[in-house]
Amino acid sequence: MSNTLLTVSKITNEMLMVLENECVLVGQICRDYDDQFAVTGAKIGAVVNVRKPARFKGTLGPGLNVEDFNETSIPVALTKQFHVDTQFTTADLALSLDEFSDRVVKPVVATIANKLDFDGAVAGYQAIANTVGVPGSSPTGALPWLQAGALLDSEAVPRDGKRRIVMDPWSQAATVDSLKGLFNPQGALSNQWTKGQMGANTLGFDWFMDQNVVSYTVGAQGGSPVFTTTGTSTALLTTGWADNGTLQTSGWTAAAAARMNVGDVFTIANVYLVNPQSRAPVGPNRLRQFVVRAATGVSLTQGTFAPTFDVDGTTVTGGTYSSSGAGALTISIAPAIISGGQFQNVNAAPINNAAITVLGTAGTVSPQCLAFHRNFLTLATADLPLPEGVHFAGRASTKKGGYSIRIVRQYTINNDSLPCRADVLYGFSPLYRELGTRVAG
Repeated sequence: MSNTLLTVSKITNEMLMVLENECVLVGQICRDYDDQFAVTGAKIGAVVNVRKPARFKGTLGPGLNVEDFNETSIPVALTKQFHVDTQFTTADLALSLDEFSDRVVKPVVATIANKLDFDGAVAGYQAIANTVGVPGSSPTGALPWLQAGALLDSEAVPRDGKRRIVMDPWSQAATVDSLKGLFNPQGALSNQWTKGQMGANTLGFDWFMDQNVVSYTVGAQGGSPVFTTTGTSTALLTTGWADNGTLQTSGWTAAAAARMNVGDVFTIANVYLVNPQSRAPVGPNRLRQFVVRAATGVSLTQGTFAPTFDVDGTTVTGGTYSSSGAGALTISIAPAIISGGQFQNVNAAPINNAAITVLGTAGTVSPQCLAFHRNFLTLATADLPLPEGVHFAGRASTKKGGYSIRIVRQYTINNDSLPCRADVLYGFSPLYRELGTRVAG
């Protein structure tokens, strides 16, 4: 039986429900809905600050040694307002909610959900430095995924049932095929055989396939790059905390021929990963990995950075660094290199002329599967303002789901139509980079 007339509240709540069900990767990360904008609405550029817990070193012996309480935070800027514009008639509003959802809501929300999911995949791989696997080779067998779990363990990531793997279709196919003959629990084997996909609680993770997993290209590289003490590297700290910073390098091919891409992963000789609690090197002295970030708001003293933009033409989504004519290059990296104090993450700072090694062969295209704890990345959304003087305007939001969506419809006299738009305002930011690992495909 049809409704007499669908209301804006019914439409927005249905959109919210469909959005929550459509997102794959975004459904597995932290989602922070900021209700400080629930009354006044938010604008592009508004910032949500998400707190990170303090960390302490402790003291051996009976003497009192009071440590500073350093509680840090990560700013999440609401940088993107994405919308889908369409129109429907008053006759459409007389349909049942199920019919209206199938004809109008689902196609609209599917586009919004795909955009959020893709942006999340881009933000995810560009935020994570820790990487296993070989770029250009699909992960097969259990080893790459077990290594990803070991890296998370080395970073003191809890095994609390919130570890996830999001993989591309081809990596999933290769993994399922390689594991099909192993002695696995009957339920897990049945799921792999009947559905052709990895299931829940397998190898320490819940598994998801997502077509939006990003394929990235390893930078062109060139020369014999090294860390240099010439100039100031803001990424070097002896104590305290920073999320990222710049690193001075040299030894690249001269005349701007050497290049690194945003998302490239590299190591520095003798700079090792340490456990965040014991501050001791992990495993067989595994080198700390670093990821190249986009140089937004960063002053480069050597070399250049050419950004790539989102379809909006203003949001930087990646880019390429090119060395100077002398083979020098300033790059923005994460994490910061912290050699002491409460937030120590390496055994020692790099020495002058320490060799830099980039993961992967130049020009290799590699899908970036993600193994992570749900708190490694956050999606923040906020309520957009509701305009006045329109046919109808409404929004629906949920703290539990972490989403806010607005719908506005207005009559236009110039062509006698009733256009409608659905909007979301959002931003991504890594909460804990160390809670994620990339699995190169």
